[in-house]
Amino acid sequence: MKQVISGISGLDEILGGGFIRPSTMLIAGVTGTGKTTITMQSIFNAAKEDEICMFITAMSEPIAMINNFMSRFSFYNISLMGKGNVKYVSLDSSLIKNGSLAIINEIEKNIELIKPDRIVIDPINVLACWMNDNEKREFYYDLFTKIKGWNSLVLITSELLEDDIWKDEVSCVTDGIIYLSNEKVRDTRVRNLEVLKIRGQAYQAGKHSYRITNNGLTIYPILQAVEKQLPLNERTTTGITGLDKMIEGGLIKGSSTLISGGSGTGKTIMGLQFAVACALKGESVVFVAFEEEPQIIKNNALAFGWDIEKFENKGLLKIIPCSANQMDINENAISIKKQIEEISAQHVVIDNINGFRFSVGDGDKLSEHVNVLSKYFRSKNITSIFINEVPELMGSTTISGDGTIFILDNIILLRYIEMESEMKKAISVLKMRGSNHDKEIRELVITKKGIEVNFLSQNIQALCQAIR
Repeated sequence: MKQVISGISGLDEILGGGFIRPSTMLIAGVTGTGKTTITMQSIFNAAKEDEICMFITAMSEPIAMINNFMSRFSFYNISLMGKGNVKYVSLDSSLIKNGSLAIINEIEKNIELIKPDRIVIDPINVLACWMNDNEKREFYYDLFTKIKGWNSLVLITSELLEDDIWKDEVSCVTDGIIYLSNEKVRDTRVRNLEVLKIRGQAYQAGKHSYRITNNGLTIYPILQAVEKQLPLNERTTTGITGLDKMIEGGLIKGSSTLISGGSGTGKTIMGLQFAVACALKGESVVFVAFEEEPQIIKNNALAFGWDIEKFENKGLLKIIPCSANQMDINENAISIKKQIEEISAQHVVIDNINGFRFSVGDGDKLSEHVNVLSKYFRSKNITSIFINEVPELMGSTTISGDGTIFILDNIILLRYIEMESEMKKAISVLKMRGSNHDKEIRELVITKKGIEVNFLSQNIQALCQAIR
C-alpha cells in the first residue's frame, strides 16, 4: 500500500497526506456539486506526475464534448491524453444493457491493456440503472471483488442524497466515502466536502468548504488546533491603563476576549487601541475588518494620533478586509492563518463576529466557528479579541445572544447609560478566566488619545444608580 497525492488543493491535508493505493473511494453528491470535476482534477494532476490514469464514463459522451467542458479548467491538459497518461473509456448503453458480466469484462479488458495507477468510474449508478435490486447487489459485489485485484486507486462517483448514502450498496463495499454538498445559508449557497469514512486511515472530520474556479476545486479545511494551557503569569496590555487595572495588569497571553456592546460604545476603538499598543511594543497584530474598509480604519485611527501605515510598513500590523456577504468562513479562517504566519502575529482582533453570521447563520454554527478560531489562536499562544455588536444601546446586559460567551475566556461589556440628563458610556468586566478582576461598573470616556476608564468614586456611584 502507498499513499499518493489527491491532486486537489486542500484535500491532502484533510486526508492526512492523500489517498491510499490500492483503495476504492466513493465521491457522492447531488447534481452540480463537482463530482466529475474533482475526479478529473485528480487524474490529470496525477498524470502530470507520470501516473497512468483511466477515466471510465457511462454517459456515452463523445471525447470532443468532454474536452469542450473540461478545457475551461487549468488542470486539463489534453496533451496528457496524447502521451498516454490519461486514457478515456466510454461504455455505451448497448453494452450496459447486456448486463453486469459484459460491463465487468469490458472494464477488465481495458485495465489489462492500459494498466492504470488511478481509475475513475463516472458515474457508477448509471451502470446499474437497468438492473433490479438483486442484480445490482450481485453486480457491485462482483465488480468490487475484481477491483481488489487491480492494484489501483479507484475513484467512483454516484448521484446520491446525503440521507441515501448509507442505504446504497456501494457505500458498504468502498473503502472510503467523500460527500459533496451545496447547502443554502441565508441567501447564498455554500459548498461543503465531508469525509464520511476511510478504512484504516485517519482524517479530519467535519464539513470543509470548497469553491469551484478555473483551477478546479479548492478546499478550505477546518482549522485544527492542539489544546494548550495558558501561561497565567504572562500578561499583555490592552493599551488602556484603566482597563489593565480592572483586569490585574492586562489580558492573559494567548487568551480570547469578547468585547460586546451597542453601536457607538467604543468597541472598534478599543480593538484598535489594543492593536496599536501591541505594535508599539514591537509585537505584530492582524486586524480582521468586516465593518469598514482599511483606509477608513486608518483615517479614523489618525484622529487619535495612531499612524497605522507606519506599523504596516514595519510589518507589525496587517488589516484584512472581509466582505461578509461574499465570504466563506473556512476560506476566511485559512486567510487569517496565512496572514498570521506571514507577519508572525502574536495578536488578532476580529471586528466583528456578526460578519460570520452571513455565512453560517445564527446560533450553534456561529459559536462553533468562533470556537474553532479561538482554539487555533490559543494553540499558537496568540492573544485574540472578538468584537460583537448587540442591538440594545442602553442599560442592557445582553452580550451576544449565542454560545460565544461560554467559549471565550474573557468578556467585556460596553453600554450607554443616561445620567443627569446626559448619555454616558460604561464598561464592566463580566468574566476573566484564570484571573481575578474588578467587579465594578466604570465610566468609559473617549478622548483625543483614545479610550480612558474613569475610577472616580462619585462617577461609580452615579453610574450604579443610573443602572438601577
